[in-house]
Amino acid sequence: MTELAAKSSLSRESISKYELGATKPRGESILKLANALKFPVYFFGKPDIVIPMGTVFFRSQAASTNKLREMQKIRLELAAQSLLYISKYIKLPQLKIPEPLNIKIEKITPEIIQRIASQTRKMWQLGNGPIKNLTNDMEANGIIITETTMHSEKMDAVSTRINDVPLIALTDNNESVMRRRFNLAHELGHILLHNSVENVFDLNNNKYKNLLEKQANQFASYFLLPDESFTDYLVAGSMNFFRQAKLYWNVSIAALIYKANALHLLSEKPIHLSAKANFKKSLEKT
Repeated sequence: MTELAAKSSLSRESISKYELGATKPRGESILKLANALKFPVYFFGKPDIVIPMGTVFFRSQAASTNKLREMQKIRLELAAQSLLYISKYIKLPQLKIPEPLNIKIEKITPEIIQRIASQTRKMWQLGNGPIKNLTNDMEANGIIITETTMHSEKMDAVSTRINDVPLIALTDNNESVMRRRFNLAHELGHILLHNSVENVFDLNNNKYKNLLEKQANQFASYFLLPDESFTDYLVAGSMNFFRQAKLYWNVSIAALIYKANALHLLSEKPIHLSAKANFKKSLEKT
């Protein structure tokens, strides 16, 4: 409110009263607010529609501030209002996702995460190879994706459910294609795995907050890089090979190395394959 008062030449007291609904701004004040916030004047006169929102998940939440998170929640609400308006005139794709889990997060095992990732690929008929256009696939199956100004490199994506429709907001901070793709898969993981979480910040134990992020990352890894097909593809452990793999799988080199290590295909020296993978490679040559 202090920042807005300075930008709009209105008093902080006046803005506080507007926020509380104690008074309504007059025409001149609305023009000042519209100019300061760069919103059209008609926005301030539209009906205030309350739309039920589910749990809000923040990518990189540990590094973000309460102010940034609150800003993105408001942006999600605006996106939800736009969605409600558009849906009156346009028939949106029907939601087609596996049944989201409704169990405690500490009971979600890697095997469960892998199973749901495989179910999603099968339901969307993605096969077991690289996903060419994840944004299109998610939108075609009823997930709403939008882009918003995060004003910070500490926050990559935000997701929630609006009337049971998943809504993902991505940042416009010029992130790489690989990072955006992983962010989408990460948020999809939250949508499918963490339906039982009512409020992320009710999890006062950092262990559980970190577990949420770890599980969403695991889902993204299983979903973007299926174990069997990735293992078949990985025939070398050099950085040159990982650079080629990055273009093939459309994920970052870090994600590729993480996956290879999780499958025990790398030795303690990251540039070499394990004996098991080397044996497999030799068989393929014969």
